[in-house]
Amino acid sequence: MSELQQTKLWDDWDDINLSTTERRIERLEILLCQKVHKGEDISECLQVLEYLKNRTTQQKLESVFFRRVQSQVTFNSWKIIGQATLISLVTISCCFAMYKIATSSISNNSLSELSLSKQLSKNTPPHSKKHHR
Repeated sequence: MSELQQTKLWDDWDDINLSTTERRIERLEILLCQKVHKGEDISECLQVLEYLKNRTTQQKLESVFFRRVQSQVTFNSWKIIGQATLISLVTISCCFAMYKIATSSISNNSLSELSLSKQLSKNTPPHSKKHHR
C-alpha cells in the first residue's frame, strides 16, 4: 500500500485539524498529491497553496514589523520619561540653589545692617549731649 493511499482523503472532514495555516497547507499538499495521482486538474490547488504560503509569510513579516514598531514606541516613551525626570531634577536643584542664595543674602544683609547700626550708635553721641552747650 502506498503512502498516498494510506493518507486520509480530503472528504474525510471529521478528523482533519485545520486550526493553523500550516495545517491547512499540509492538507492542501495532500489533496494536491491525491489529485496528481488521480490525474485531475491541480491548477486551483496550486493557486490556493501559493496564496496560503504567501499569507503565512506576510503574517510573519507583519508580526516582526509590529514588534519592531512597538519596541521603538516603548523606547521613545522611556526616553521622554527619562528626559522629563532629568529636567525635573535640574529644576528642583536650581530652585533649591536660588533659595539658598536668597536666604543667605538676606541673612548677610540683616547681619551687616545690624553691625552697621551698632557701629553708628558707638560713633554718634547721644542726642541730648549734642544740643546742650
